[in-house]
Amino acid sequence: MPCGSLENHLFRRGSYFQPLSWSLRLKVALGAAKGLTFLHGAKAKVIYPDYKTSNALLDTDYNAKLSNFGASQGWTDR
Repeated sequence: MPCGSLENHLFRRGSYFQPLSWSLRLKVALGAAKGLTFLHGAKAKVIYPDYKTSNALLDTDYNAKLSNFGASQGWTDR
């Protein structure tokens, strides 16, 4: 993703990454929460056990996209 991961910005991993303003931090946090809500609210619900800052990738507008679904599992309500 063009703006890297949330972890890169929070912990300044590399000279390119700058600290995020508080408004951008809130935008990223809300976007990541909406992603989890989508996964949990879908017809085939998904357990996402690897929720961390390095898996929150940022696009050019700092919209958060969740990544690394390798360990995820689906479940259904019965």
